[in-house]
Amino acid sequence: MRSLRRHRGFTLIELLVTIAIIAMLAAMLFPSLARAEGSAQKISCVNNLRQLTASAHMYSDDFEGQYPRRAIPTWITRLFPYYVTAALLKCPGDSQPPISLASLPGPEKAPRSYLMNGWNDYFQITQSETDWSAYKNYTFPSGMKDANIPLPSETIIFGEKKTASAHVHMDFFQGAGNDIQEVEQRRHNASRQGGSSNFAFVDGSVRGLRDGQSLTPFNLWAVTELARTNAALVP
Repeated sequence: MRSLRRHRGFTLIELLVTIAIIAMLAAMLFPSLARAEGSAQKISCVNNLRQLTASAHMYSDDFEGQYPRRAIPTWITRLFPYYVTAALLKCPGDSQPPISLASLPGPEKAPRSYLMNGWNDYFQITQSETDWSAYKNYTFPSGMKDANIPLPSETIIFGEKKTASAHVHMDFFQGAGNDIQEVEQRRHNASRQGGSSNFAFVDGSVRGLRDGQSLTPFNLWAVTELARTNAALVP
């Protein structure tokens, strides 16, 4: 006589216990996954900044040692022939589509997470009043020369901008100073001591700096000795 076997299913209690265990495991794994995603976004952002800096150096090699001048079209368009793409302009850690210069044509419209040093302190000191006025109005015919930057490993060329900012350059003379208003200083690792952002330096290096470290104890956006210790505090 063949024996009959009863197939027993899960009881409600067993099902609830299984669901609770899965929920606990998910809660334990979620922070690790979030940190891994954040690290990947930060690495991608670092690579973007390295490529932008390399492109700026290639541009400088072709234009008598000058970086893209503060003029229209901006560095965004001027660097495009040097292996810059629209995807390169956006940091994956930018939570929302970053604002671009929608009123301008071509690459200027691309969503952009970065801004370039405006080198204001150098041009304000070295140019005549007429030339300085032209510089502020985006009509000065020359750009910053690489040879005029005495501390390339301690001078920022590109940084992360705030998502809602349409600014293209970090300028000291607008408003309260774009070093305070326009630069994003805590996009990555926001849960750790206020977060940090990535900054590319003239020598090609990229460093993550915590909130405020790009400004104090030295203003790393400045070129001149006076501005490196004072410009960040001037309204």
